[in-house]
Amino acid sequence: MKNLLFFFCFFYTISFIGQITYIENFNDKGIPINIPNGSYWKYFNDIHPYQNTWEKFIPGDGFAYIKVDADIHNDTDTTYPYQTMVFGGATENHRIEVRMRGAVVDGGLVGFLFTYSENSLGTNFNEVDIEVVANDRDVDVHETLPPNGWTDARFNSWRNASTTTFLPITGSAKPVVNDKGEKISLIDNEFHTYTIDWRTDQVDFYIDGVLQDSFNTNIAAGWGEVIIGFRNLPWAKDFNWTGEHYLVVDYFKVQYLNSLSIKDNSISKIKDVAVYPNPAQNELNITSKDFYNINKIEIFNSLGKRLISFSDYQNKIDISNLSAGLYLVNTYFIDGSIITKKLMKK
Repeated sequence: MKNLLFFFCFFYTISFIGQITYIENFNDKGIPINIPNGSYWKYFNDIHPYQNTWEKFIPGDGFAYIKVDADIHNDTDTTYPYQTMVFGGATENHRIEVRMRGAVVDGGLVGFLFTYSENSLGTNFNEVDIEVVANDRDVDVHETLPPNGWTDARFNSWRNASTTTFLPITGSAKPVVNDKGEKISLIDNEFHTYTIDWRTDQVDFYIDGVLQDSFNTNIAAGWGEVIIGFRNLPWAKDFNWTGEHYLVVDYFKVQYLNSLSIKDNSISKIKDVAVYPNPAQNELNITSKDFYNINKIEIFNSLGKRLISFSDYQNKIDISNLSAGLYLVNTYFIDGSIITKKLMKK
């Protein structure tokens, strides 16, 4: 079964001026239809042209699949081809998040989550993105596979940049790190969560809930499409694999955030979190009416040692490996507030 983000499967949509919260779990076959007013989905299949129907992207088993192959001769775009799903769209002051497996391939492709828009003349664009690659061309050759290898990433923001010069830009290229600051490889057949907190005055980039970089200059502005998938780019170096590869998407989320300079009392309201059964033995349930604003859940022992951590919301947690005793369950929300509950483990 999927490691679901939510305690029941549904589409949750709040539509109001300039603000949406939309969650797609890919439970229904074909193109998603329960979407915010004015939104849409489309795809590009330049790299694997035979993935040519929505049913081949979303078969209805709770995942979306983006398929690529190492054969460049069947690419329909000979420059920098895409294999992507596109959601239209979102504006600044939203969290853009996707949980996916297989975003990093050992050579030849860049996996990404980004927003993009051009003006009507095609002379200027706005974009904010996370791009992950096994080994960046501009970085010395290194191991790419666990346990000693690591994944490279680029984090970028363009505001009204020229489509000719690609300036101005605020960007970085660096290894992906864990919460201990250690370089890690994402070529591990595990799901990872990629998050862009795109505010008017700041953009923060997270992988698995760990802040990778943060910018407050050249922040992209305005509505843009949100694009998930692969692109064949020269800085991904040469293909180091054969055959076919799937990027598997667990969920996609667009979630309203406030500008850091604006206090929103509706977000700062008292939140409810229920932790049960209590005492608990093997499985712990966590529910909240504000579940879509939950950023992370952690469990600590009585000495303050963190034992369990999830960078996304889960309503069922396996605690069978914990010893009997007293624990603290911390629920973290996107506005920075934390609710702590005591838990007795039998």
